[in-house]
Amino acid sequence: MDRHKGAAAPPKVKALGTQSNQLAQQLEEMIFSGQLRPGEKLEEATIAAKFGVSRTPVREAIQRLVATGMVEVRRRKGTIVTQLTMPRLIGMIEMMAEMDILAARLAARRATPEERDVIKDILERARTSVSDQMAYTRLNREFHWALYSSTHNHYLEDVALRTWKVLQPYRNFRLDQPNRRKDSLAEHESIYEAIRASDGDRAAAQMASHVKVGGVIADFVFSLPSHSIDNE
Repeated sequence: MDRHKGAAAPPKVKALGTQSNQLAQQLEEMIFSGQLRPGEKLEEATIAAKFGVSRTPVREAIQRLVATGMVEVRRRKGTIVTQLTMPRLIGMIEMMAEMDILAARLAARRATPEERDVIKDILERARTSVSDQMAYTRLNREFHWALYSSTHNHYLEDVALRTWKVLQPYRNFRLDQPNRRKDSLAEHESIYEAIRASDGDRAAAQMASHVKVGGVIADFVFSLPSHSIDNE
């Protein structure tokens, strides 16, 4: 009888783990969409009440996000959505730009027909979503993540995704302009055409034009609200 009770315990642990995983994904999406902004405090009790769960899966979910770098624990502020200093933000933007350029070059050389179809489908959906900031921002993310996957370089994909996740809340401020979304879509289509032609040099050049490090940094600096930057 005792052995039978003991055997029933693992499913409960698994269920709890699944709950914390799902909650972590929901919180991640809230950060991606801008519902939770850089510097915003994450209160376990508030989150537990919002999602109708106990504080244990909330604590585990937050720990998962801390591990990704999307959330950090500050001595005086508590647990907050990661808030970057200006030097760190600029450094990450510069690194992200170089990774995007390399990803475009490798994707042009290595993407399978199926992976090219995935990118094409993302662009088709993006064309109908330019007027919707939230939808286009999500598809913008899908486009770049599809490129990372198409490189077949797992180290590049891992580093690029981790960097992207921390930068995503800051990208939201840039894509809130309709004209920027239209330009972004046109640039994505040019990158895709180079990938479809298996032209690595052209894909890299198109991506370099797309990210335009100097302009991107300037746009970020002027578009970001003051509360999003850590000035301490």
